[in-house]
Amino acid sequence: MNKFISRQVFSEYKGIGEQLHLARVNKGLSINAAAAAVKTDPRYVEALEAENYTALPEGFYGKIFFKKYITFLGLDYKKVNKGFTKERKSFASQNNVFSKKVVKSSGLIVFPKIFRNILITSVVLICFLYLALYLKNNVTPPELKIVSPTVNQTQHDLSALVSGQTAPESEVLINGQSVLIDQNGLFSESINLKKGVNIIVIQSKKKYGQEAIVTRQILVE
Repeated sequence: MNKFISRQVFSEYKGIGEQLHLARVNKGLSINAAAAAVKTDPRYVEALEAENYTALPEGFYGKIFFKKYITFLGLDYKKVNKGFTKERKSFASQNNVFSKKVVKSSGLIVFPKIFRNILITSVVLICFLYLALYLKNNVTPPELKIVSPTVNQTQHDLSALVSGQTAPESEVLINGQSVLIDQNGLFSESINLKKGVNIIVIQSKKKYGQEAIVTRQILVE
């Protein structure tokens, strides 16, 4: 009577890792023993069975190890490799994961570094531009336009209208007296005069900046 001999059956419905695990168990081998038999690191055998393909060795050594280990387990290398490739669709254009070249991490971060440097430079430039505009708006004298009185104005009335426009955030003084301005920087104030020459000093100044001064003379006859 012939003795029944069980053989490992390759099933496409099992994951590669499970198939390798069953094949090793059927041989009665531990991970360390199987690794020693093919002279490799036990971590690689464990990674294969766990389907942790990123932990496998790259390049020529990994390819030789994979084929040697499959053959050692008594499995059909072509079928296993086909299933392996099917599971790892990201490597479909190559024979298997071991033919993928290793890319140095320094090459992967070139563009992010460039982008980061451009971003930092842009932020610094924007900050400098903002600071420059801030200083210009707060340190330089505000623009001051006087509509009336006109230059060297002559009149008979003992009062005159002083009007004009300046920066909205400025403070306006006429002969040292503060006057109101609207949201557009417009102001208008009637002042009393005396016979003879009257000197009108209009000042506009910002909180932290220099002041703009316009002087007008009015002759009252």
